[in-house]
Amino acid sequence: MTQTPNDLVSAAKTMVPDISVEDAKALHGTDGVVFLDVRESAEVAGGKVAGAVAIPRGTLEWQTEALVGAETVVVYCAAGGRAALAGATLKALGFDDVRNAGGFKDWVEAGGAVE
Repeated sequence: MTQTPNDLVSAAKTMVPDISVEDAKALHGTDGVVFLDVRESAEVAGGKVAGAVAIPRGTLEWQTEALVGAETVVVYCAAGGRAALAGATLKALGFDDVRNAGGFKDWVEAGGAVE
């Protein structure tokens, strides 16, 4: 039986807990916490969470060196689906504390720091 992309996102969300924007804002700037933007470069050009590492989801497996040593990785994208899938990938690669912050728009609307 084949799965849909929504099936994959749903399964990923069971492995990677969501984090509210307010809780993510409280972690922002904390030692050991890395914010990871998995949107495409053209999307990131419009802004990202201040200090976030930007790695497109399609190349994540080959570019995790920027995340080595992170105690917590807070992943976000445009709406949360790619973040969930990226979070599941990070868990499979051995990152223990990975959280899905959902979409960049939510961060901006909540007054989170951007660059």
